[in-house]
Order: sequence, then C-alpha cells, then structure tokens
Amino acid sequence: MVSLAFFVLTGPAFALMACNSQTSVQPSPTPVSSSGLALVVVGEMGTPRAVHTSTRLADGRVLVAGGCTDSGCNLGSAGGATAEIFDPATGRFSPTGRLHLSRDDHQAVLLPDGRVLIAGGWTSGGVTSTTELYDPHKGTFAAGPDMTSRRAGFTAVAMSDGRVLLAGGDTANHKETATADIFDPHTNAITAVGNMIAPRVAHAATLLTDGRVLVAGGMSNGSVISEAELFDPKTNQFTSAGSMLVARYKSGSVTLADGHALIVGGAADVDGRHPFTSTELYDPKTGRFSAGPQMITGRYKLIDSMVRLPDGDVIVAGGAPRPEVLSMGAGEFQNVIGSLGATRLFLTATAIDDHRVLLVGGYDSTTIVCCWSAAMTWRYAPRLRPG
Repeated sequence: MVSLAFFVLTGPAFALMACNSQTSVQPSPTPVSSSGLALVVVGEMGTPRAVHTSTRLADGRVLVAGGCTDSGCNLGSAGGATAEIFDPATGRFSPTGRLHLSRDDHQAVLLPDGRVLIAGGWTSGGVTSTTELYDPHKGTFAAGPDMTSRRAGFTAVAMSDGRVLLAGGDTANHKETATADIFDPHTNAITAVGNMIAPRVAHAATLLTDGRVLVAGGMSNGSVISEAELFDPKTNQFTSAGSMLVARYKSGSVTLADGHALIVGGAADVDGRHPFTSTELYDPKTGRFSAGPQMITGRYKLIDSMVRLPDGDVIVAGGAPRPEVLSMGAGEFQNVIGSLGATRLFLTATAIDDHRVLLVGGYDSTTIVCCWSAAMTWRYAPRLRPG
C-alpha cells in the first residue's frame, strides 16, 4: 500500500492522485480550479488508517491515532494501537507513543493544556468506556478516567470553557445511548450530565458561537432521524432544537463565520447508497433550519472531514473521489483540482496552519480497500483566489 501526502496550492499547480500499491503518482499540469485549491503530494504516512482520529497539536504538528489499519478492519489488530506525528515543517510522519488499546471509531480532542484526550471506540473486547491522554512533550499515552458509558460512533466537542462534551454513540450491544459525559481537564475527571432527548449514534455535533453545542441527526432506535437538540454548558442540559429538513446519518457539520451551523451530506439509508448533495443551515438566533447550497457530489461518512478556512470558506474533503469547497463569496460549492483516487470514507481533515489542511486515510467501499495510508494536504492563499 502506497503512503502519500498532498498539498493544495493556489494558482497553476499539479493534479495528483492517491493510488493503490500497483500504481504511482504522476503529476500533470492542470489549470487553476474555480476554488483556487489543488491537491499536492508532500509525504508518507507509516500505517494505512480509516475511522481514526487526526488532531492538531498546540505546536502545529498533527497527531494521527488508532483506526482500522488492515483490509478487514479487524478489531484489536496491532496497527490500531499505533500513533504517528505529522510535522508540517518537514512534510513527514514519524511514530510516537503507543495507545494502551487498539481502537477505532473513537474520538480525540485537543485540551487547553496541550494534551489530547482519546476516548472510547471499538476494541478487541468490543466498545470501550476507557480514555487515554497524550502528552506531546513526552510523546506518550497515559490512562485517563473512564466514561460513564461505553461509546463508539459518538461525538466529542471541546467547549468554550475548556471542558469536553462526550455524547451518544453505540454501547456494548450496538444499542444507541442518550447518555452524555463531561471531561474536565482541570480535574482530569469525567462526570455524567443530563441525557440527550434522543439516543443517537453517528450524529453531527457543532460548537456554536454562543457556547452551546448543536447535536443533529444520526441513528436512533434503529432509524435515521432529523431531530436536533442543544446542549447548554451553563445548565448542563439538553433542549430541543427542532428538526432538520431531512433525516441525516453520518453527515458532517461546521460552524460558519456568521454563526450559522452548516450540516452537510449524509444519507437516510444506513448503507449510504444514496448520499445527499443537500446541505442545511441552522440559525441559532431563530432556532430554525433552512436549505443551504447544494454540493456538487453526494457525500457520506463525513464525520471529521470538514474544515472552515480562515477566510470563512469550508472544505468538504471526504465521501467522494474529489474534494470541494464552499465559497462563501460565491455562495456555492466549487471543485478542487486533483483526486483522492477513490471515494474516501471516514477520511480526516485537519487544519495545520492558515494555509494548509491535512487529509489522512479513509477507506473505499466500492473496491473494498481498507484502509488507505494516503495522506494529503491542501495549501491555499485566499488573496489570490477569485471572488
């Protein structure tokens, strides 16, 4: 399996493709895309991964941890306990400390003190409630406090007060839970908070500018739902936020510069055979959802594969062979130069500085390739972009 990394450049660039182990990447000249973004190879990742986590550290490096690491995504495989660091200064990956458990479909959050909380996920023993804390200075993982519920496919949101909201997910018997926990980095303790209104897994969660957390969609009691709710850190309670225009499962979400929450893609069927091109906007002032701009391509399994750029535009990286960007100036989605080589599901996108976004791994369900070791980055210069 080839291991690659890419950049997105503004202006004339090279269109590059992440390929399988039988093919090589050959750059070819291509015109500037309407979005001004393109994929460019920059380095190698040591281990193929999907359903992993990718977290920007305080010093600008990126921690990539766990995930499915073999063709069968075998739980407990040795690769799922590995972690590596991407250094944007060199464009290279290097191994770092080993996780205590091999885990995938977990969550990772940067804490105010520079550590990274790794929580939950699937292990060789099933869904776990355990957490770990990564120390970037030592390059090691230490055992953290257990969550009050076992969780996989849940959401973890770093809130404005530094605490982390851990909500929903699958439990040990593939049953969705409505429970939620709070991790406090000052005390290194996890405590339960009020339950969500609906149990859910593979939902979207977004920190709003007013400090509340919007939780939307996912699967609940075996059905894909449209219902949304809000967590208020002042009261530690969930309240109804109405419903999205459509039910969405494994969609992506991000908060825009104007305060609206953007919900993107997903599917209403569990297998994702009909991924949505549609998006929705949640207005926290009115508490209502409205239709957003249509994407060019339907996308699914987008959790952790969206990034808002410093100029306000939004990159949507996973769920299709070609990334696209929502241009806020044009009010529409535009293609990015280059291809990921295949539809990348559960790819992660992480901003590494004001001009680059790192794309890591994912798997291709069409050709049953799991998992990709490819890593890509985008580079962009907003002042040179049209519009």
